[in-house]
Amino acid sequence: MFSNTHFSMAVHVLCALAYNEGEVVASEDLARTVGTNASFLRALIGQLRDAGLVETRLGKGGGALLGRPASKITLLDVYRATESRPALRMHECDPRSPCPVARRMPRLLEGLNRRLEKAVEAELKSTTIEGLVAGSVDRGR
Repeated sequence: MFSNTHFSMAVHVLCALAYNEGEVVASEDLARTVGTNASFLRALIGQLRDAGLVETRLGKGGGALLGRPASKITLLDVYRATESRPALRMHECDPRSPCPVARRMPRLLEGLNRRLEKAVEAELKSTTIEGLVAGSVDRGR
C-alpha cells in the first residue's frame, strides 16, 4: 500500500503549494518544511510534474507551483503519482513447491489485494488537497 514516505511528502508539498496559491516556491524552501534533502525533493516534484499535479520553473526565482487547482487534485492522484501497487506485496513462492500453501499463496491473496486497492482508492478519491488545506492549515500565516 504505502511502501515509503513519498506519498506523505508529496501531500505535504502539494498542501504547501496550495497554501502559497499561485506563488512559485523553491525546492529548497519546500525541502526545509518537509524535512528532507532538496535534491531528493526535486525528484519527487518531478514525479508530481509528470503526473500533471505541479508545474516547475527553472532558473533564478524558479521552483514549483500547482499544475491545476487544489480543488481538482485528489489524494488518489497523488497516490497514483507516487506509489506502486499492489497494496500487499507478496514474497515469491516457488510454484513447484511441495508445500500446498506456497503453491496457492498468490491466489490466496489476489482477491484481498484487489479489495484493499479499491478501498484505498475510494477513500483517497474523496479527499482533495484544497480540502486538506482548508480543514487543517491556519491561514493566519
